[in-house]
Amino acid sequence: MKILYLSFTNLDHSSNPVYIKGLLANGVEVKAFHGSLKEIIKYYFANRKGADYIIVGVDNPILVPWLKLFSRKPVVYYALCSVIERLIISRGLAAKYSPKYWLYWLQDFLACHLSKLVMVESEHQKDFFKKTFGIPEKKLFVARTGVDEDKFYYDPSVKELDDFTVIFRGRLLPEGGAEYAVRAAKLLEKENVKVIMHAFGQDLPKTQKLVAELKPANLQLITEFLPIEKIRELMQKSHLSLGQLGNHDRLNRTIPHKAYESLALGLPYLTARNPAVLELLKEGETCLASNPADADDLAAKILWAKNNPEKTSEIGKKGLELYQQKLIPKILAARLLERLIPR
Repeated sequence: MKILYLSFTNLDHSSNPVYIKGLLANGVEVKAFHGSLKEIIKYYFANRKGADYIIVGVDNPILVPWLKLFSRKPVVYYALCSVIERLIISRGLAAKYSPKYWLYWLQDFLACHLSKLVMVESEHQKDFFKKTFGIPEKKLFVARTGVDEDKFYYDPSVKELDDFTVIFRGRLLPEGGAEYAVRAAKLLEKENVKVIMHAFGQDLPKTQKLVAELKPANLQLITEFLPIEKIRELMQKSHLSLGQLGNHDRLNRTIPHKAYESLALGLPYLTARNPAVLELLKEGETCLASNPADADDLAAKILWAKNNPEKTSEIGKKGLELYQQKLIPKILAARLLERLIPR
């Protein structure tokens, strides 16, 4: 089998490497390329012979209609989520039903309807696509995100820090709920709990302002760039990883990358109780959970984790087992191949 994996954006972006490497591990010939439209079309004509499918990488909806103009080969669109979810629902870059909203909606609509299969991140996301874009069930496939195992992998030689340490990391968007992590840190100031935030993005100024106001002595805010090996080490040295903590519409459908990264590192994961993430994880077994947008409950769950180290460690171990049994790239890609070529 041969697949062309094409993208406007770098193929290291998001979960693209998970499926590229997973397909290769399943014996598929993968020709992966990113560039301008002109470069992609040229690459396609040079490599199309024998190709069974084209996969369009994450967040490239405009590429799908262009490819369909030049090719009759079936296209798989790795949407993950919709453009309106990224730019309108999450980042609030335009109002709902504004001209920009409809422009983004049209991009999603065309990419999905012109594709043979659309890969989305969760069952709840699949329902959203069916309702919002009128996509039939047979065209939608829940593709768990996974991790690039060259970047995130469990290393038993890494030892945890002496002080109980909680890490909150990633891009600061409204759904992330960074403010609840800051407020929880303040509540735990006298409980020998250290909170590390490696954060950047849209809500960073808001988060910095709150940190300056509350001055939690146990919180370290890191805003500078860290290479991936430093992030991986920092996470694995921690005792607990915080997920998305807000009360936001997007959390009904999305499972953040750091959930999978935490699982792959054997790091216990504490998330707000949101529908999509609880499709994947089970509270008390493979994750801990708190009420959305509730700093008091979050602080109580962090303190429980600190005071119950054996149970917390067991949750981390079961999370790693879940990852190894169901979420490694080879297994995820094998599920995709079963959908493309039913036995």
